[in-house]
Amino acid sequence: MSVARTAWGAAVFACVALLASMSATAAEGDAYPSRPIRFIVPIGPGSSGDTMTRTFAEHLRKVAGQATLVENRPGAELSLGTQVALSAPADGYTVVLISPSATVINPLFVKDLPYRPEDLLPVLNVTRHVAVLVAAAGSPYKTLGDVVDAARRDKGGVSLATYGNSYRLGALDLARRAGVDFNQVPYKGSAQAVADVVGGSVDLALIDIAGAAPLVASGKIRALAVAGDQRHPLLPDVATVQESGYPGYSLYVFIGFAIHAKTPAAVAGKLERMMRQVMDDPALRAQLYQQSGGEVVGTGSKEFSQLIQAEAVRYGELARLVGGALP
Repeated sequence: MSVARTAWGAAVFACVALLASMSATAAEGDAYPSRPIRFIVPIGPGSSGDTMTRTFAEHLRKVAGQATLVENRPGAELSLGTQVALSAPADGYTVVLISPSATVINPLFVKDLPYRPEDLLPVLNVTRHVAVLVAAAGSPYKTLGDVVDAARRDKGGVSLATYGNSYRLGALDLARRAGVDFNQVPYKGSAQAVADVVGGSVDLALIDIAGAAPLVASGKIRALAVAGDQRHPLLPDVATVQESGYPGYSLYVFIGFAIHAKTPAAVAGKLERMMRQVMDDPALRAQLYQQSGGEVVGTGSKEFSQLIQAEAVRYGELARLVGGALP
């Protein structure tokens, strides 16, 4: 057999193999989904992320024509639930809720993290949530300027409650920009942090606006500054941190969905299309906003991945600032 004939045969075989692979991949996408889709929520039940996921999963059920299940796996700053999701087959039937903690912050601060951020394929950015600085209703602090002045007079004398690494780093960034030191007090959740602000055990809290707005409206706490690029419709009379003298400062926490990065492209693409179809429903968008108070985003895999990459750069700078250790 000639060399030319051998080479030709190898080329034909390679083309046939490629076409077979493409056909198999397309068929895999066409068949998906053929069974229930499971959502892993790496935070506890009753949280805004949990409620949002259950609402979204119910709407996806109607689009996908398959049952959807929601499973809470809280612990270790979202690492536990993320690892559970990544331990499942990479077939598009296991979706995990993600935020900056799982995708950006844990890789910077957690030694021996049981997964890599590149193991996750972001599929849909659902909402982003802005932080707000609050004090007790009877607090002497009425503005962010009052807080900064007090912190400059008494180094470490102003206590600030935070929960979750996004808020801890956000507080450090604010302190850095203002040239002060806060006595940062870590909490496991916002409920106890706010309760201690109301009770006077701690001076301030940096929390999600969804949890803060009802308490501000009821007169239990006072909002001092919103950490967004513009004022928030839930608190239109509250100035932003930027308006208060710190241009460029913002603190948003995104919440979205991801799957295993090794999921076949046809399956990942079909899941993204279904999820974006869900997000096109105005009734769902209104429901998500009402539940979370967050800005409803709805961008897909490409835009979401770019956002996470930008957040990785920003948080990386903060990690260098604090020397790789969180308060």
